Amino acid sequence: MHNFVQKYYKSALKLLFIAIFLGIVYISVTYLIPFFAPFVIGIILSMINEPLIKVMEKRIKLPRKVLALISLLVTITVFGLLITVGLVKIYNELLIFKDNVTDYVNSTSNQINEYFTKLESYYNRLPTGISSAINSNINSLGPKVQEIITSIVTYLINTISSIPKMTVFLIVSILSAYFISSDRKKIYEFLGKQFPEKWRNNFLDVKSGTFTALFGYAKALLILMFITFVEVTVGLTILGVEYALLMGFIVGVSDAIPILGTGVVMVPWIGWNLIIGDYRMAIGISIIYVVGVLMRQILEPKIIGDQIGLHPLVTLTAMYVGLEFFGIIGMFVGPISIIILKKLQDSGVVRFWNE
Repeated sequence: MHNFVQKYYKSALKLLFIAIFLGIVYISVTYLIPFFAPFVIGIILSMINEPLIKVMEKRIKLPRKVLALISLLVTITVFGLLITVGLVKIYNELLIFKDNVTDYVNSTSNQINEYFTKLESYYNRLPTGISSAINSNINSLGPKVQEIITSIVTYLINTISSIPKMTVFLIVSILSAYFISSDRKKIYEFLGKQFPEKWRNNFLDVKSGTFTALFGYAKALLILMFITFVEVTVGLTILGVEYALLMGFIVGVSDAIPILGTGVVMVPWIGWNLIIGDYRMAIGISIIYVVGVLMRQILEPKIIGDQIGLHPLVTLTAMYVGLEFFGIIGMFVGPISIIILKKLQDSGVVRFWNE
């Protein structure tokens, strides 16, 4: 009995550690991060600012508090300009789209009327039981559509009413970023004194590797999204789509959605063009979609593998488990959790598996 316990003692400890770690991840994602979101954003902003602060410290003899303020203003200005330019461009394309909406609606309405005429002729030939079932389903659509519209209106009202809260959120995020950047050394020293020296050394090793992998993961996603954005924008421009940049941006952002990716936008768009009879556009968008999927399949393993060093099967498993626990956001939390476990393994803090 003693030999049995001794044999599986370490394995039990490893499983217990993993269970505790996953419990911490669950509590953090579900409760702590949403509650402390402004400060999490503040930490991220301070990390973005830190390289610029270090460069300025070498060249400009000013207090760190002043340099932190300057770097924060530069960061906010750059992000603000990028967002403003992007929104202006998207707004202009939305105006073009608005001007064409009437034509789209009329064209679509004519196509739908033709399909309804054809459906009506088929419907009149159907047996009584089938036609009754169809009528029942059509009648049930009304309340469902009303429910969807009500939920959309409610969401918009809640969003507008939350603007004051969002303003406070933004201010707290910016202020926390400034205070963390300006007193970074003091904060690190204070936190370091709360733990034994061995823990501090292990934490620094794990932190360095983890943040490198996390930024690599984010960088890989952004690279893939940018490639998709460029490919789709160029393709739509060749097809003569007037709002190519807007749709390229939307498809590029949708590429971040795990598993579904650009299909969320492209597949319905292809289907819609088939319905309205614009076969040239449907074929063109299909080509863009297929080329984009092939490019991602070729580039994704290389880009993500180089950045985070995880096997695709491990990444896929982590994404699925994360989806089951946290929904869509879990498909990002899962791989990130595995990255942290891997860095704990690589640093020698805990041995989860034999390499």
